[in-house]
Amino acid sequence: MAEQLSIEQLRKFAPQGPILAFSPLNTGSPMQDWCAHLGNNPFRRRELEEFAILGDVVVRIADELEPEPLDRVRIMSLEYAVRVLGNEDDGREFVRCVKAIVSPDAGQFEYEQIAAYYYGEIRKRGSSEVLGEMGLLGMQLEAVTATNSDREVSFEEFDRAEQKLTVADQRRVHEAAKTRKPLPPRCKDFDDEMKAVLARVGRQKVRRMIYDDLASYYLEDGDKSIEELDRDFLTFENIEQYDENGIIGLTMNGGQRSVVVFDVDCEVDASCLPPEARHLASEVGKLFVGHAMGGNAAQNARRMIAEAWADQTRSAIPVSSWSEPSKHPLSDQEFEEWLSLSLDRIYDRKVVRSVRRLFTLSKGTAVEFITDQEINPDFEEMQYAGAVLRLLWRRQYSDFHLRSLRHEAYQELYLAIRGTSDTAEVAELKKQAYADFKERNRLSLKEFTALNTVAKSQEVRLRDRFSQGARQWLRKIERASSGGLRFLKFSLYNDPEAKALTRQEKQRLWDAVRTREAELRLQASTALAHRQQNLFSQPANQIRQVHVVPSA
Repeated sequence: MAEQLSIEQLRKFAPQGPILAFSPLNTGSPMQDWCAHLGNNPFRRRELEEFAILGDVVVRIADELEPEPLDRVRIMSLEYAVRVLGNEDDGREFVRCVKAIVSPDAGQFEYEQIAAYYYGEIRKRGSSEVLGEMGLLGMQLEAVTATNSDREVSFEEFDRAEQKLTVADQRRVHEAAKTRKPLPPRCKDFDDEMKAVLARVGRQKVRRMIYDDLASYYLEDGDKSIEELDRDFLTFENIEQYDENGIIGLTMNGGQRSVVVFDVDCEVDASCLPPEARHLASEVGKLFVGHAMGGNAAQNARRMIAEAWADQTRSAIPVSSWSEPSKHPLSDQEFEEWLSLSLDRIYDRKVVRSVRRLFTLSKGTAVEFITDQEINPDFEEMQYAGAVLRLLWRRQYSDFHLRSLRHEAYQELYLAIRGTSDTAEVAELKKQAYADFKERNRLSLKEFTALNTVAKSQEVRLRDRFSQGARQWLRKIERASSGGLRFLKFSLYNDPEAKALTRQEKQRLWDAVRTREAELRLQASTALAHRQQNLFSQPANQIRQVHVVPSA
């Protein structure tokens, strides 16, 4: 957890935080504190019994033989997916895509969140479009989330036979042994010091032997059975873990391990801010990326900083820096200045308090007097809000996409790709991104790969986007005859309305044309086979029947 934040601050300014559910108050009565804490958190009773706080994280004690996180998620089962999607193939594909998207060490919570999100997207946009996006995202993330064991090169161990030296090698070894330098002489000082140390250690006497009553009770066999020995050994193996503040209530044995449920730093978000400063969380993201997405916010922040600097120095603000500040992302120093000014404007309340002061005269006599001092009563809350906003600002550096959006070339291409409505434009932007990476050196390899993934995702989004005019063409193709289909194929090349369609709509129409041609060919072949069968078949009244009668 960040050094500026503490559990006491979260309990005072963000009492609804999930981390507080695992840190009950300590008033000196454990049973009363626990019952009151359960009453304040009735919906977290199961989590409180299973989880425990360990420093800055919440952990869960897991057994080695417990089921995998995927098996504990009910909405990730194949039966549930088939019942929601209505198709077994779609259900299998949904489960496979979710497995590819999540990280190998994901827990039950991550599986539930990702599956619930994509179930909601499927209900809004349909299964075909969402499953396509999930498949592309899973393929891109499988290489990123590969474990170290998957990256390791396999090897085999085998016994190597002892290598024998040739006659020439043996001769060289003997010659080298003859010319070998002798060992260095022994160091008298070191030997004397070693003897003194051994003499002191050797005269040690055992004054008291520590006797472990617990080990003697549990580990002695006596007349115990095998089951009793196993039970006593597991009981003795239990250890109580401690931190700097004392016992934390974790009990584990050799067959158990601790699993991190969630981290405090990851749980701190904009909801932890006081209501007066909550709007600054959205500004932090804009100031971090700058340019087209947050350029206006960056300009306003720099104007604020320039105005405050002019008030402090009592000088006129330069026209260039006042009218047209830069739209580039704010640096860490500029963010600190903007944060201080923004919090000062929000928490600008001042009160006058009477304080006592001691003043020592030159002769050593102390004089006490009362004076007035202006203070900010909301100073502690302001410090807490600043700590949360700094944590949100630093957290953005760990996100590769947000960190890349600070580069103008990456952000422009990303916005252009997401704003397209035609796959032809997406293809042109992919070519531009490749040129920026290969020729102009404006993009790194990671940024180009990320933009290529965004482009593929956008193509999947646009694949099922169909206009009303394209739907009319599609209905005509589905009902067309063989001659009408030839006319429609000519119109798709020459009609101005068809030329105005997007690339994905044209591709969809041509796929429909090929499907309709196959249907017409199948119908024609079926009709021809039926006519041939009727041409060579005999009427029922002319069919001769031959009866074979065995002889006597």
